[in-house]
Amino acid sequence: MRGALPWTLLACAALLAGAAPAPRRSPTRPASPPLDFSGVWQIDEKASANVPTQMLGAVLAVTQKGNRIWISPRSSSPKGSPVMAEEIVADGQPYEKSLGPAGKGVVTAQWGADGASLWIDVQAGSDPVPQRNASQRSVWKLSQDGRVWVRESVSISQGTPRQARLVFRKLPPESAPTPTARATPRPARRVPRTPRTAPTP
Repeated sequence: MRGALPWTLLACAALLAGAAPAPRRSPTRPASPPLDFSGVWQIDEKASANVPTQMLGAVLAVTQKGNRIWISPRSSSPKGSPVMAEEIVADGQPYEKSLGPAGKGVVTAQWGADGASLWIDVQAGSDPVPQRNASQRSVWKLSQDGRVWVRESVSISQGTPRQARLVFRKLPPESAPTPTARATPRPARRVPRTPRTAPTP
């Protein structure tokens, strides 16, 4: 079906597989966001639900400066990690990004109105029939002690919804695997901003 996107492509959009760097721009929100995801995180598969194949055993290193969040994979395997590096700008402005070899999408990330969550919206596909495209909304939260990172998402492809819950636990610095080298895709293209309302949890 023309314009339809498989679940694997949509998973790439929000699960950090093959996304291009975010565009360069000045932040429009305060430099001190409500959450800081910095650290090295390992997925807890037992506490998670509907974990995509590429995220099994995943270890992610996160660096955050204000509204900009850089995520890179770490792996103890000689073959490296199937997850590629990602950059997110949480300023509420949409930007176009590559979602892997199969297509592109528009990403919008902004802090939740509750002051304790990050909302990431992905729209993928260009078919004139909306039901043939794919979309995903993810909500990221931290536990009160900052040791648990929960990412819940709802994906819709060809009108069918799918939910996932990924739970990561922070690792001590000395126990983290070494970074995995990955090629950097071409830069993302800025998308003209359209009026949006702040998300509510």
